[in-house]
Amino acid sequence: MKRLIDHSLFALLLSITISCNQNSQDSSKAETPIPTVSKTELENEAWHMEELYWVYVQNIDTVSYKTLWHANFIGYPSFGDGVSDKSKIASWILDLHKDPGLKYNYVLHKKASNAIEDVVMVFYDTDYFWTDKDNQVVRKGTLKITHTWKKVEGKWVILGGMAAEKNQYALGDK
Repeated sequence: MKRLIDHSLFALLLSITISCNQNSQDSSKAETPIPTVSKTELENEAWHMEELYWVYVQNIDTVSYKTLWHANFIGYPSFGDGVSDKSKIASWILDLHKDPGLKYNYVLHKKASNAIEDVVMVFYDTDYFWTDKDNQVVRKGTLKITHTWKKVEGKWVILGGMAAEKNQYALGDK
């Protein structure tokens, strides 16, 4: 009788071990390692999107420009007196290029970026200027800008942001 119990116990333990081993192998096949992206890589991706943003502005490509914005975007643009949603976000671009005798251009100055999980905040200044046919600067200014980016369904989009004219003299910097 003792031998029968020993054999039965052995068979039970063996079947449990085989079953656990098969489940372990099956679950390891089903799991695909998720690639991790570093904070720096996320920040670089978002900065690249800022560079594309300005290429679209330069090329008057409002169709591509509008794809950079999340459908529920809300922000405080440099134009107008209040906040804006995505529907009005490209309205300022055509005005930059309205004088055919002047060429619009810009220079970006990255100040900081910060990735927190899958959201990246980018802070920078943009020097913008127009040159005439002799390549002389006839008008210029500087904007300070912040955008908050998030990758949604594999595509970077702007969730919110703010832009304002930068004063030549900040408080205490005269």
